[in-house]
Amino acid sequence: MPSYNIRNAVTVDYPAINELALEAWQVLKDGYDPGQWDGMLTAIGKMSDLAAKGELIVAVEQDRIAGAVCYMPPHTSNPAIFPEGWPSIRMLVTRPEYRNKGIGRRLTEECILRARRDRADCIALHTSPVMTVALPLYLRMGFIKDKELSPIAGAPYARYVLMF
Repeated sequence: MPSYNIRNAVTVDYPAINELALEAWQVLKDGYDPGQWDGMLTAIGKMSDLAAKGELIVAVEQDRIAGAVCYMPPHTSNPAIFPEGWPSIRMLVTRPEYRNKGIGRRLTEECILRARRDRADCIALHTSPVMTVALPLYLRMGFIKDKELSPIAGAPYARYVLMF
């Protein structure tokens, strides 16, 4: 039984979510162009801004945010990446000391539940082979590579979709 709870983030959580995102992404640094890394960190450090259009979800253990993700409901996903009406998963992050406890899987499952709640016939995300933990997790969960995307900060990316 997990020792964490999944809940919607509240405004007071936003600074901790932004800090968590920066901490979680440090392991990915070598996969990106060093000249573009600082720009990536600036965007990553604003993860809570996703709450303006999406549903920011956190995994909390003993009042500490252990992981976070943003579910983007249908018609809110980036139209340059996702077809109109597709919900998407954005910025799944887990605090390093909480990894391998099923938090990433559980946050992904919560996004899938919300997509089904919204009567979507799929959910999508974009990720990179640089994400050596996340990508295998998504593949194990049934996501299928759908389309190659332009690199982001020098790292290859692709769109993955899970059909319902």
